[in-house]
Amino acid sequence: MGPKEMKELRRVFNSLCFFSKKKQINQQLALIRKNITENPREITAATSKTRALHKKDNSKEEETKLEKELLAIRSRPDQHIRPQDIAAALKSLGRKVTKREVLDMMWEVDEKLDGVINWDEFCLMFERNIRDSTGLEPAGFYHMVQFMIYDRDENGLVSLDETMHMLYARIGREKMESTITKLFGGDDGAPIVEQGHQGGEINFSRYWEVVDREQKKMFSESDLGRTLAEKKNKRSESDR
Repeated sequence: MGPKEMKELRRVFNSLCFFSKKKQINQQLALIRKNITENPREITAATSKTRALHKKDNSKEEETKLEKELLAIRSRPDQHIRPQDIAAALKSLGRKVTKREVLDMMWEVDEKLDGVINWDEFCLMFERNIRDSTGLEPAGFYHMVQFMIYDRDENGLVSLDETMHMLYARIGREKMESTITKLFGGDDGAPIVEQGHQGGEINFSRYWEVVDREQKKMFSESDLGRTLAEKKNKRSESDR
């Protein structure tokens, strides 16, 4: 893993730490800032002007309070990812999951079994998955993290340009082109037709569909996958 990818991995980790709480605060801040910046209707009565100014002052005080709270969360020395952070991040990407699915993702990464994911566990998960050649490595959490790494402008979509930028450094041109075609081309292997923002974009649903399918294909083509398939075929033949 190169320095650029490590930098992006750290960005995603920082984003996911206490994601649920930070998202809640940012939503409150957005509403407050909207109230502060909106042009008020023309007010003629002096008392109404006073009330409006008082309300604006209160909003600014609340904005400052929330900004300090957000800074305190980001500055905590014990940065980690909780189950509710995974659920909130997936929801923001348009994927609703059950509590069981979230706990399964935690199990994939939480080596210490303390209910949270720290930086070391996060890096270990990523390294295991990018080196996996069997399709056996649990990868639900990894798929979300990899999508967020590609999504460098954090708009909830992955563009062709963003994906190429990260893949080229890791796997080289030939493998990059194959992966890009699977993600942005047709399901039948049709070539990419670049269109839209940054050569075209896909959402998390499309990304998950492709990477999940490719992981299953990887397993079926592995030695273990072929061995299991042969055993299954032999059992089917003997049952006839």
